[in-house]
Amino acid sequence: FFFRPAHTMLPRTMIMASKSVGARLRPPQTINQWSMAMSSSTALYRSAMIRTAFHKSIQLKPMTCMVAQRTFVVKKLPKPVERGDGMPRYPDFTSGGALRAMDYVGTVAFALSGCVTAGTAGMDLLGCILVGTITSIGGGTVRDLLIGNSPVFWVEETEYVLICIVVAVLTFFFWHLFNDPNDRLLWWADTVGVGAFCVIGAQNGIRKSLAPIICAACGMFTATFGGVIRDVLCDRPVRIMHSHAEVYASTALCGASVYVVLKKYTKLVTVYRIAAGFGTAVALRYVAASQNVRLPNFMAESKLSQVEAGPQPEAVKAEAAAA
Repeated sequence: FFFRPAHTMLPRTMIMASKSVGARLRPPQTINQWSMAMSSSTALYRSAMIRTAFHKSIQLKPMTCMVAQRTFVVKKLPKPVERGDGMPRYPDFTSGGALRAMDYVGTVAFALSGCVTAGTAGMDLLGCILVGTITSIGGGTVRDLLIGNSPVFWVEETEYVLICIVVAVLTFFFWHLFNDPNDRLLWWADTVGVGAFCVIGAQNGIRKSLAPIICAACGMFTATFGGVIRDVLCDRPVRIMHSHAEVYASTALCGASVYVVLKKYTKLVTVYRIAAGFGTAVALRYVAASQNVRLPNFMAESKLSQVEAGPQPEAVKAEAAAA
């Protein structure tokens, strides 16, 4: 049938594919022969295109081919995506479920600390609820916005918002009943939250197939940027940018980096990767708090304290006399 005048409308690939399998060039004589030839040519064309695509490792663009009044679509091959370690929606007895439980513990601790900070800054009930919620879920929100996760996680997982609101309200009304505001239990809950958040942030970066350094940064953003927003709203020096307390963001960055390295370059099972990243962050946080480890300052300690204290009276008098 290739001698038929309309054969120029058929793709050359079909003709070559037909010749490659020894197709007969004698034109069909009956209607049934014409129909069988058209069906065979359509199948040959499909198989030739697919074999060529896989052999050359190319991606086919979406297109529609019309052959002998038969329409078929060759879809674009999906891009391979590197999968990260996920978590179930709620805690269970798996490694991901344990990580989800620790995530809830950190959410409670961050909401509580944010509410207390807002209350000491003079905010009312609404302000304490907002700041407590932002402290808890603000880091994950910044991470999702930066890497293009839409919508952000708490829009679908609304239990995080509910936890933050309940904890903030209870803290606002009953925090004064605690004798020791610097309770050790709260510190450990905050530390567990840092360890869980840094691993979860790294997992989100891996699921987006980002570079390892960006995945580690996602872990740090998740664990610390809620506190950054809290300090800005409460008009306080941002903790992770000053050395008036022990290192904080660095511990989260190290924990996330350990998880990313193990995921990228080893074949450890999920539970060991999560334990290594979480344990690194918690251990470094404990060492930093117990040994008062701080990052170095730009100035000497004595000069820095003088700058923070402001001009002394003698210096003011000397400047006035010189004027």
